[in-house]
Amino acid sequence: MVDMKKDEFRKFAKNSLKKEIKFSAKCKHYSVILNLCRIIKFYNYKRILLFVPTKFEPNVLLLRGKLSSNSQLLVPFMENISFKMVKLRLPFHRSKFGIKETNNQNAFEKRVDLAVVPVVGVDGNLARIGHGKGYYDIFFSKLGYRPKIVFVGIKDMFLKDIVTLDYDIKCDIYLTPKKSYIRGKNDRDFIRLRSRCSGSWRWISSR
Repeated sequence: MVDMKKDEFRKFAKNSLKKEIKFSAKCKHYSVILNLCRIIKFYNYKRILLFVPTKFEPNVLLLRGKLSSNSQLLVPFMENISFKMVKLRLPFHRSKFGIKETNNQNAFEKRVDLAVVPVVGVDGNLARIGHGKGYYDIFFSKLGYRPKIVFVGIKDMFLKDIVTLDYDIKCDIYLTPKKSYIRGKNDRDFIRLRSRCSGSWRWISSR
């Protein structure tokens, strides 16, 4: 993967995720959900943007039963070239974009504490490689503030080179089943957090 460009890495990562789904059990990915739950409880996040997962993404909706009594859970509702945040409510239906989503509702206008975002891959700047549509990039560019952002994936698709552009959103933490990544220096909070989470962790300095 030397000198790989963004589109090349996206294609490589998508193929890797397809193989992961084909040959691995879903229980392998549950460590991502457990670590995400520990992060939410450690920082006491109350307003949380999740997503409705595809088969290539961790099933973050498993957290619904654990968090719904103490937190407000939100999901994207697609609109034009981006989306709005709406409350997580059942049932889901298949949208015109081919993904599951909740029924159309009024947009949630309050600030969220945490945004959990699915990724195809992540580069050395802890920036997101998605499916190439730019929905999340547009959403965060218009949000007006920056919540804590956690990327999640069913496989470690970290590329140490930087292949993204300035407008690609960056995370604070990237969670995968075997290894996870934290932005910044070894501050006390992150050291305590890491001790509560499973798997190996790697610190990524800001660039």
